[in-house]
Amino acid sequence: MRPDITTLLDACRQGEASAREQLYERIYAELKRIARGTLRRSGPQLTISPSTLVHEVFLRLAGQDQQSLESSRHFYSLVACAMRQIVIDLGRRLATAKHGAGLRRVEMTDGLDLGGVALDALLELDHALRHLHDCDAELAELVEWHFFAGLSFAEIGLLRGVTERTVRRHWETARIFLCDALPADAG
Repeated sequence: MRPDITTLLDACRQGEASAREQLYERIYAELKRIARGTLRRSGPQLTISPSTLVHEVFLRLAGQDQQSLESSRHFYSLVACAMRQIVIDLGRRLATAKHGAGLRRVEMTDGLDLGGVALDALLELDHALRHLHDCDAELAELVEWHFFAGLSFAEIGLLRGVTERTVRRHWETARIFLCDALPADAG
């Protein structure tokens, strides 16, 4: 079993020589996994590769001092927030007339799976998430972790120190809030 990020951060702080390289490899692998899931859920309109998204997130995280990372929970919070910001910023840019708003982008390398979320629905979700954050930051974080970081309810439960059942109850509360906050035609 691979060591978690918290364990590797602790090892780096204690000066273990191999821990820094293991931490980098673990973070890069996690970012790549998260980026693939985020882009899959975001739909075919976002024409950014998982590698490019990983590098964008890595650049945003690079501004953070490595010592400031406290734990796996802190890492996933930062990653989910960065993924959300990058995807939403890209969605906003693509929604402008200059970048072909209303046109559907198709890449020859794309598969036939056209699932995912439309850009305007993604922007509406971002607006609803900001509203949820104002009301309950922990519920908004849960949505970010699940939707933008691709964490399962079991993984979120481990990070939060609660049961998967509790996470699912909180998810249902957040889902109801977001459904009420989104326009009727959004979902």
